[in-house]
Amino acid sequence: MKIRSYAAGRLIRGTSLVLMTVVLASCATGRIDPTDPVGENAKQIDGLMRLSGYMAAAVGIFVAIAVVLVVVKFRERPDDDPDELPKQIHGNRKAELTWTLIPVVLLVFLTVVTVPAVFDLSGKGDGRTIKVEAQQWWWQFSYDVDEDGTSDIITANEIVIPVGEEVNLEILSNDVIHSFWIPQLNGKRDAVPGRVHHWRISSPVPGIFYGECVEFCGLSHADMQMRAVVLENDDYDAWVLEQLTPATVPTNDAAKRGYDLFGRHCVSCHVVNGVYESAADGNANLTSGYAPNLTHLMTRTSFAGSVFELYKDDGSVNVADLREWVRNAPGQKAARPENRQGMISFAETLSDSELDDLLTYLLTLGGPPPLMPN
Repeated sequence: MKIRSYAAGRLIRGTSLVLMTVVLASCATGRIDPTDPVGENAKQIDGLMRLSGYMAAAVGIFVAIAVVLVVVKFRERPDDDPDELPKQIHGNRKAELTWTLIPVVLLVFLTVVTVPAVFDLSGKGDGRTIKVEAQQWWWQFSYDVDEDGTSDIITANEIVIPVGEEVNLEILSNDVIHSFWIPQLNGKRDAVPGRVHHWRISSPVPGIFYGECVEFCGLSHADMQMRAVVLENDDYDAWVLEQLTPATVPTNDAAKRGYDLFGRHCVSCHVVNGVYESAADGNANLTSGYAPNLTHLMTRTSFAGSVFELYKDDGSVNVADLREWVRNAPGQKAARPENRQGMISFAETLSDSELDDLLTYLLTLGGPPPLMPN
């Protein structure tokens, strides 16, 4: 009875562990879904993964059946001689060649179908090019970069592309190694300091696709997210025209006070094209240690490394989270502002009325976005 109870207990614990694993796995992906490829590059990778998965499953089933057959065939019987051993096949050339050649053939087959795909995915296409810069802990995207390295359109954490066009990416890092991953549009691509890695993304349908950094890069790695916003061609052209429009000095009293506060407290890191372009005499390159270009902040759907939604479900601005972010960013997202990694706190610097004025100014910086999350 004790043996049966012990076995039943182990069965219950094992079943509970399996069920818990299934539940946790089903909750892991959230908006990031690598099982639902949309772009052609992502579908190519998904096909290879499924092929290798089916082959691995077939091998696993074969091995499981073989183990069961061996256990049944060579189980101990009451009339067996305990000193008798089964027939030994060590040195059996046919058997050893069989279990050696079958895995080799499978691996060679996978290599033949995988290597061309690797080179194809790494190649550069004929479409437009967007420069992708990773830094702790956010992403910067520069469009139509000139020969001198400048760009008239810069976004943070959201890359905007036209539907049906394969866009080239030039991926690099301004500090440590990161990894770019929007699984529904393509696979992972490392961002390495001092190197440029080429990648391509595309989508045949408009929508917002989610991604994140998948190379551990420090304190706030888990909060280094991104989005790809895919627009219809007319919407994309309209978005480009808006992004090329510089900001102006506001006329509203509260927004004007916020504009002045921005000039005193924010321009050492942030750029607003048209009014605050120098970013404290030289910081406009927005390299590691600096902050996102805010010229058209309100045309984006998220902020703080895409951790927070900029708009609520009803389309109104998420003022509460944006205000708290401006007031005390280190309390909202782990960072090291003392090391120029992340935004500093203004909790002891700005009064409530000054925060309201600064927020009023930020709300004038473009908007609304051309596409909202579902």
